[in-house]
Amino acid sequence: MDQRDTVTGFLLPNARLTPQEQSGIDGPELPPVTILIPFYRETTEILRRSAGMLQFLDYPHDRLSVCWLVDAREPEDVAAAETVAASARAGFSGHLRVVAVPSMTPKAKALNHVLREVDDPFVAVYDADTVPDPGQLRQALAALDARQLDVVDAIELPEAGGDLVNRVTLAQSAAFFGAMEYVNRRTGMHMLLGSSIYFRRKALSEVGPLCEDGVEELYEWAVRAAAAGVRMGRIVSFSYGTRTSVVGPALRQRTRWIRGQLDIGFRFLRGSPLPARPRTAVALMTLSLLGQLSVLPVVAGAVRYRSLRVPAAALLASEALRIRSVSRDPVWEVLRVGSGWVFLLPFELLESTSAWRAVWELATGRDTWHTVRPESGKDTA
Repeated sequence: MDQRDTVTGFLLPNARLTPQEQSGIDGPELPPVTILIPFYRETTEILRRSAGMLQFLDYPHDRLSVCWLVDAREPEDVAAAETVAASARAGFSGHLRVVAVPSMTPKAKALNHVLREVDDPFVAVYDADTVPDPGQLRQALAALDARQLDVVDAIELPEAGGDLVNRVTLAQSAAFFGAMEYVNRRTGMHMLLGSSIYFRRKALSEVGPLCEDGVEELYEWAVRAAAAGVRMGRIVSFSYGTRTSVVGPALRQRTRWIRGQLDIGFRFLRGSPLPARPRTAVALMTLSLLGQLSVLPVVAGAVRYRSLRVPAAALLASEALRIRSVSRDPVWEVLRVGSGWVFLLPFELLESTSAWRAVWELATGRDTWHTVRPESGKDTA
């Protein structure tokens, strides 16, 4: 599975993130939690990474039920997951089981399949390579209680540091979170970003199953949840996925994300009227994507047409100022982004090619899986 269903906050203002609760909760009666982790065409190394993460969770293991979701159509993957899970149980005293689900494409099908059987009052969803801060689970439940929320998510990024490509994607993720914080504050709606999400089970029941027709199922669910009055928020806690080191796969994955977000934006804005807050949030997200689509034609046109040079310069300068604002937020200092801030704008220009490919895939009805980890499988149509 991919991590960090984030694409762009292009031209959207930045807002700084501020912690709002204590680091966690204590007590003899901490509630049971089910953790769902979907795996699709992943390597043994990713399975071991997830297994290693479990033993460091700062939560009573006997109150955790972990489900590894694996595609039943891939018996070798199921066998590999069972083997790694058997070893993992030696260092994890919670309940860990491998669930062979009928389909993993998209992951919403797998999650819906298992959620029907979940009875615990709280549910967490992690991506395959997610490693949350050990205390994040306690912090999430503290936020749900103290702020009377139904859903919270955490800040998920690639692992800190690394080569230039990874530092650029770190900068992009930080810029996206800053933009989403702005949208959240302006509209009162909270966008869910695909992983490191903590739900009250009753909220999942009230809103209904995840949409199985696209790749941005949690973004779509969040819009429906906001319309239904579900209260959502974010905790300032980090989760880390694997580093990104190759530009090509990263851009192809962003094609899939952009395609999903554009599809949702067009469907909601053209369909049945939404309440004002979620409608405004979806409109801002969609306009941000359309803004990134404009980059290539405006910059290319400026080379030939003098009248476009001022608009092109203004567009690039505005985005550069936004990036500068994000880079000054102290919450991102631990990421060791460094020169990644400098190269983020050129990367966003490259990413605009992904946006146009997404438009082409939407127009032609293509539903291609683009993965950021080339070792986990090839693109499939």
